[in-house]
Amino acid sequence: MTDLLSATVATPDSAPALNVRKAKVGLGLKLGYSAGQLVEGVINNALSVFLLFYATAVCGLSGGLAGAALSVGMIVDAVMDPLIGSLSDGWRSRLGRRLPFMMCGLAPIAITFVLIFSLPHGLGQLPLFLWMAALSIILRISLSLFILPYQAIGAELSDDYVERSEIMAWRWAVGQTGALAAVVLGFGLFFTGKAGLSARAAYGPFALSLAAIFVAGGLLALRVVYLTRDRQHPPAVSDGRFLSSLVSELGEIFRNRSFLILFAGALLFFIALGVFAALGLHANTFFWRLNATQAQLVTLGLFGGLLAGAPLAGPFLRRFEKRTILAAGMLGLMVAQGGPATLRLTGLLPLAGEPLTLVLAGVNFIGGGLMAAAAIAFSSMMADAADEHEYLFGARREGLFFAGWAFASKAAGGAGALIAGLVLQVIHFPTDLAQHGGTAAALPASMVNLLGLFYGPGAALLTLAAVVVNQLYRLDRQAHAAVLVALQARASLPQGAS
Repeated sequence: MTDLLSATVATPDSAPALNVRKAKVGLGLKLGYSAGQLVEGVINNALSVFLLFYATAVCGLSGGLAGAALSVGMIVDAVMDPLIGSLSDGWRSRLGRRLPFMMCGLAPIAITFVLIFSLPHGLGQLPLFLWMAALSIILRISLSLFILPYQAIGAELSDDYVERSEIMAWRWAVGQTGALAAVVLGFGLFFTGKAGLSARAAYGPFALSLAAIFVAGGLLALRVVYLTRDRQHPPAVSDGRFLSSLVSELGEIFRNRSFLILFAGALLFFIALGVFAALGLHANTFFWRLNATQAQLVTLGLFGGLLAGAPLAGPFLRRFEKRTILAAGMLGLMVAQGGPATLRLTGLLPLAGEPLTLVLAGVNFIGGGLMAAAAIAFSSMMADAADEHEYLFGARREGLFFAGWAFASKAAGGAGALIAGLVLQVIHFPTDLAQHGGTAAALPASMVNLLGLFYGPGAALLTLAAVVVNQLYRLDRQAHAAVLVALQARASLPQGAS
């Protein structure tokens, strides 16, 4: 990196605003801001754990059409993300540049989330696909309207290298609490009857209960975002030509090496996670032969680890470089994804029932804890890269940066859901499962082994590729400190000086 202290290009930020962001963020504000992550935590995990199973095994939609319906929502939304990110970077209003988007997104999120778990009876394959695809598109775009500006705020509350990671850790912990609530309410309350996960009538009330939780968190976050307007950066300067400016801004962020590496790594990682999560219930039920209670414990092991890993991430991030924590966390998750399934396929894990459940839950707990540290490091690295971008290009692009990350996660998540659906199609997973005994149906051994192969080792290889890519990231603690010194010096110059 060139000498950071030599750059003095003027930027729209001010020295007073920089000084406000140097002050510590109170615990109440951290918690209130973090409550907004319930929206994404609840929704994404409810969708990834339950929706593909609900659509295929409960509602009878074919695996290919179900995967396509989910992926089209993510892909359309991924295309919209840069538009939303750029708009929120430059929006001017008395409520600030982020809050209006969050306010517009919250109500449609709740409505479409409940509807997508209340698919109508009696529709044929094509009408059911179109209905589900439309809901998926609306839900995903509405979620982006809330989440992209919300996550960009996390990069603006503090400039401190360590405190920024603490904010991300709180946000992650609250989000995983929401994810845990989705799993506990699903397995522990709504799907506990004789029909279990096959109880179609239970999915609507399940979604309604979750919506009440994340709406409460979203409203609290709206209040905190309003109260912290003085910490937020001013709107980016615009020439009024939105589309041409957007193309220019996108070209600008893809010239940022740090962003490009994080984007590519996220793309690979989220494809792996999408395949692993979308096939999770199928694998627990038919590959591992777990009952509903055992599947709940295994799933809770993962989300328990994701939650427990948040407070452990802080000490490690204070001591080690974020890139190191990211690599260690991803490698741990890779072992959790591929290890047990590989052992099972090679005959080295013959356990069944409760002993198998405890092993899988333990592995998932450790993998989830390591993944939590990786995700917190990743979010903090993205915020650091946004500071570097201001130094390099003279403009704040938090909205576009987190839109790029969201694009990677959604496009890759859509690809993961599509791949999972196609896997079910290729192995000829039955769409009339209820007529063959539901979750108690006995599937051919070849079908079950292929399911385990794609679910475990296949996803793990993609995670390994993400680790390799992210090792190219070079913005460390020392380089980031120099960036902040340069930005402080730049902001103190008289307006228009260079």
